[in-house]
Amino acid sequence: MLSFKNFVGFVFLSLLGGCGFQPLYGQQTQNADVQNKLAATYIMPIEGRTGQIIRNELLDRMNPKGVPARASYRLKVDIKESRKSLAIDPDNSTNRNNLTLNAEYQFLTPDGKREIFKGATQSISSYNIVTSDFANLSAEKNARKRSALVLAEKIHRQLSVFLSR
Repeated sequence: MLSFKNFVGFVFLSLLGGCGFQPLYGQQTQNADVQNKLAATYIMPIEGRTGQIIRNELLDRMNPKGVPARASYRLKVDIKESRKSLAIDPDNSTNRNNLTLNAEYQFLTPDGKREIFKGATQSISSYNIVTSDFANLSAEKNARKRSALVLAEKIHRQLSVFLSR
């Protein structure tokens, strides 16, 4: 029984390699230069505290060895935030909000004059409204941070796919 499982695993891996599957990251693939291109990207400062969270997350993902001395690309990100009441009680008070973060980004040449790629992404986080103002502020701050981290992940993934082509 164990040898049959090994045989099925071997056949599956053989078929996977034969279909053209390649990991996006890795040193042994033709897409290994994706990491190098991402690491050679200067991420421009993003406005506000939320922008700072997004930029820091992008730096961790794209520039793990530090900001490049000579950048081959620039990344410019603009964010917009909106809140919408989601659940309204019979007395017309809100008890749940959606916090939406929209990001538009541009992947630019090193001088920032020519656009190579642009994209947009969105993240929505919900939080409850309670009677405590402090709890409401904490919940909103947490929702904002969660959305910011998701936006950074989506931007990183979209750029990685673009650079792998």
